[in-house]
Amino acid sequence: GDGRAAVAQRTQLIQDILGRLWRECVSSDEWGPQGFALVATGGFGRGWLFPYSDIDLLFLSADRASEMSHKEEVQRFSQELWDLKLRLSPASRTLAECDRFDPNNTEFTISLLDCRFLLGDKELFARLHDKTIPKLTVREAKALLQGLAEVTRERHGKFGNTVFHLEPNLKENPGGLRDCNVA
Repeated sequence: GDGRAAVAQRTQLIQDILGRLWRECVSSDEWGPQGFALVATGGFGRGWLFPYSDIDLLFLSADRASEMSHKEEVQRFSQELWDLKLRLSPASRTLAECDRFDPNNTEFTISLLDCRFLLGDKELFARLHDKTIPKLTVREAKALLQGLAEVTRERHGKFGNTVFHLEPNLKENPGGLRDCNVA
């Protein structure tokens, strides 16, 4: 009956599962370890985890050494989620990598715009959210907008650039949820 409530409850359920796995696989302290954090991005970052949506996660490391020291934990964490039959879209990046715009992966930078802290080092997340992303979007605004327009044109092309389908895809079709997010 209440779509918003269902999406909010699903989002909370997944967050609860992630918290439990974090304590089992990564750290018994939900605010640790230092230099490593779990971040929700994209639709999950917005708190819109629809049924059958993938779970966009960023394993954020302060630097390459931190990333390497948590590699096995990330693999185990991800495997546990896949074993639960959840659709996971994980990314592992250092803070410095999040500061670089890759024109071949515009979607990653766009997903960062809706990032939300989940677990781990809050100060590391604050550096990403409050400093890195704003600097990146100002510096790469033109390329980011061009990339977003290109991704949108390609998506519209897959659906014949029309909203008139017998069974429309409410997320990806022109005029669908994805276009609301683009706007």
